[in-house]
Amino acid sequence: MTTNNKCVLIHYGELSLKGRNRADFEIRLIENIEKIAGGRVGRHRGYFVMEGGDSSLLIKVPGISWYAEAIVAENDPETIIALIRDEVGRMSQGPAPSFGVFARRPNKKFPHTSMEFARVVGDMVTADYGFTARLRSPDISIFIEIADKTYIFFEKKEGLRGFPVGVSGRVLSLISGGIDSPVSSYLMMKRGCRVDLVHFHVFAENAALRSTKMDLIFRRLNEYQRETRVFLVPYYPFESSLLRLTGAAGHELVLFRRFMVSVSERIALRNGCTALVTGDSLGQVASQTIENMSLVRQAVSLPVFQPLITYDKQEIVDYAKKMGTYELSIEPYKDCCSIVSANPRTRARMDRVLEFEKCMKIQDVIGETLDMVTLCQL
Repeated sequence: MTTNNKCVLIHYGELSLKGRNRADFEIRLIENIEKIAGGRVGRHRGYFVMEGGDSSLLIKVPGISWYAEAIVAENDPETIIALIRDEVGRMSQGPAPSFGVFARRPNKKFPHTSMEFARVVGDMVTADYGFTARLRSPDISIFIEIADKTYIFFEKKEGLRGFPVGVSGRVLSLISGGIDSPVSSYLMMKRGCRVDLVHFHVFAENAALRSTKMDLIFRRLNEYQRETRVFLVPYYPFESSLLRLTGAAGHELVLFRRFMVSVSERIALRNGCTALVTGDSLGQVASQTIENMSLVRQAVSLPVFQPLITYDKQEIVDYAKKMGTYELSIEPYKDCCSIVSANPRTRARMDRVLEFEKCMKIQDVIGETLDMVTLCQL
């Protein structure tokens, strides 16, 4: 331990359900913590201990259930009580508050049970400081975890939960400048996927993206996994072909979305991604009906994950605010959503869509587009 007997205690949740794979999950979570928060992480049975680093960044690490800045003590009752007495004394300014003692004893060799030791500590606090014991919403919470060492802390901070990034494979997420797709990317990270990003844009040169809000959105998402790959794709070859097409009014969005997933699938297969991710929410816009989403899915063979499919708009907005992309997403930006129809078809027909794609020579358009893709490594 460090000389000032301070550390950060880290607990995980769903990893404990992974049986024989648990060790692999734990090792990946440790790697992610050290990559994002720095410091050095020690692995113990059921929990981690981080020394050094920046604990405020742990909220960016999927896989953590909760964490706490803790004082470390030997498993000696008198030493533990003395440390708690000193810390509570520093917190006892002003009127006498209420307090609660919450002890947990994974180490069964400790001479007291959890309830016994919580009572001993509570009696000390009442006798020395006159505080009132109250287990429900106390002013001061005293947590004691007795394991290989004893960890004393006064606040638990909730983590993102989920799985560590990287344990569930690699996916490619289609990301626009809107609110939804950054949230869908974030949710896939929380399920343990390493998420690469693909963005279709209006500019003639991919480098033009660096001066837009998209660069900030990419970097915000990168805070949750680091080393994100971003594929930048100009869509003007599709737009040029669409302008030459006649009789396709109302089909533009379905045609464009089939084009985007087709290009994205080629990028995914070339770069080790085994699924695509979109920000679709059922019925939110005309292109997101069951019929139209089915037509889009039939354009590719890879699985297409849609983590927002049942979410309403307010739920998505709440997530975007929580993860820090909402204010960026609502800034003005002309992206792929600018391709719109005056009267979009909510139930496009496959035969008509295939006829339009043939007229557009869509495979040539896809090939031309793929030649223009640029990879950016964050």
